[in-house]
Amino acid sequence: MILLARYLLKELLGPLVVWVAFMFLLLFVMQFLMGTEVLLGSAVTLSDVGRLILYLTPHFLVKALPIAFLMAILLGLGRLSEDRELTALQALGISPVQLLLGPVAIGLVLGGLMAVLAFTAQPWGLTSVKALVNEVIKKNVAGDVKSGVFYEDLSDLTLYAEHVSRQGGEWTHVLLHDDREPSSPLLVLAQRGRVNMRGSDEALRLVLEEGEVHRANRSTTDYSLLRFEQGEVSVGLGSSMNRKGNRFRSQKEEMSPGELLQAAEEAEKSGGDPRPFWMAIHMRVSNAVAPFSFALLGTPLAIGRKQGGRAWGYLLTLGGYVLFYVLSRVFETLGNQQKLPMLLAAQLPNLLFITVGVVAMWRVSRSGTVR
Repeated sequence: MILLARYLLKELLGPLVVWVAFMFLLLFVMQFLMGTEVLLGSAVTLSDVGRLILYLTPHFLVKALPIAFLMAILLGLGRLSEDRELTALQALGISPVQLLLGPVAIGLVLGGLMAVLAFTAQPWGLTSVKALVNEVIKKNVAGDVKSGVFYEDLSDLTLYAEHVSRQGGEWTHVLLHDDREPSSPLLVLAQRGRVNMRGSDEALRLVLEEGEVHRANRSTTDYSLLRFEQGEVSVGLGSSMNRKGNRFRSQKEEMSPGELLQAAEEAEKSGGDPRPFWMAIHMRVSNAVAPFSFALLGTPLAIGRKQGGRAWGYLLTLGGYVLFYVLSRVFETLGNQQKLPMLLAAQLPNLLFITVGVVAMWRVSRSGTVR
């Protein structure tokens, strides 16, 4: 039995590593394409990209491990079936049920790993991504301002600098037109300016020195003039700039369990609905159980498939994962709407897949032959 377990682990771990690497690369490419406006900015460095990959790694692993494990079962055990090795094992008295030991053991280990990642490393990583994206956006703004060119990418703001230092951080002879209040626009003239990179908040702060502020009221003849030594203009990134950063973010996924519990408690005290926060915790547990249910379902599908049915097997596997994802979203919605108990809503996709897997294994065992 120990030799059999080792043999199955060897057959499964190789494809698992390959599929995890493939899914990880696919997820990163998709994320990169959605965030090209940020990641292809003028001030982005290789260090920034490396930090982004590091911070997104826990999130990508949580997403990639279940489908990669399901594909590894199909590839590993499917090869044994195609090469008639399972038939030889059966001739030695090894039943199909005994073949479950390897996949189930790996599924339990992966489930534990996913639980640790989902409750610790993933919130930390996504929170770090939020801070990194805000930092990169600020650096891109500072780097995109060119000497003698009007910069109009900030919502309702026009920025002009007569001269920009080679590092792109210091401006001289700065003009800033602020039209966020159309009835009383601002014209700011300053000798020097720069972007304040300090702080992790989502506001972009422009530091201006030795200048004056002109305010005109379009409805009246009032006109104001104010001179200053140093001042800051705060630009909220809640507009188009913030939408770029949100492509890397998911609010509930970046919250730790303690923060979710606190948010649920605050929502309940304020008369709000705490169920979405409770449901987020249950869904993390459900995702951690997914490798176990995939092991029970994938093993009989792999060992019971017909010769030459590899393409059909891959299609069935992908379809099964899509179905699991759709069911998870549907039952999550029903849980949030109080149409199902939250615990049941979160675990129902796993229970369905486990049931189908047990029935499939029973049929394979009953047939007495492995194709």
